[in-house]
Amino acid sequence: MTKRANRQSVKIVAPKHAIGDKVRVGGEHAVTTALLDKVDRDIVANLGSQYLEWVSDDLRKLEAALAELHSGDDIESSSMRRFRAVLHEIRGMGGTFGFQLVSTIADQMHRMVHKFDAIDAARIDALTVHTDALKLVVSENLREDGGARGREVLRGLQKVYEKYV
Repeated sequence: MTKRANRQSVKIVAPKHAIGDKVRVGGEHAVTTALLDKVDRDIVANLGSQYLEWVSDDLRKLEAALAELHSGDDIESSSMRRFRAVLHEIRGMGGTFGFQLVSTIADQMHRMVHKFDAIDAARIDALTVHTDALKLVVSENLREDGGARGREVLRGLQKVYEKYV
């Protein structure tokens, strides 16, 4: 124990490493990279069917946030912050569950939005086109990169994107 200036005792406690104490290093039941990869695959497989429900719900939220955007809104308006927050969720989850095209489109939207200095009708239209593309990818169950249909969708969106970056 040490003494502080006001003469009160201070006890320093080293925290236990609860997880570290339970993990075996080497041997039959050791945690390995292969085991962690298997656990990740199992989690994704078990939650994969729920992803379509989650992303559909997120797309409804994105549409609602999009409907709140108005010409003249500042890029930091509450409606745009809400839109970006939902977009961030969509962007981060798609690839994990085999919908890389969802993440790709949402990432393109994210980059586009961050180039905006203000909101106007044309920018709202650009976001609407991208949102509709996300809905199409989910409704048509376009997994991974979406194949030929996915490339077709991305070609069209790229033209919209280039107009605003």
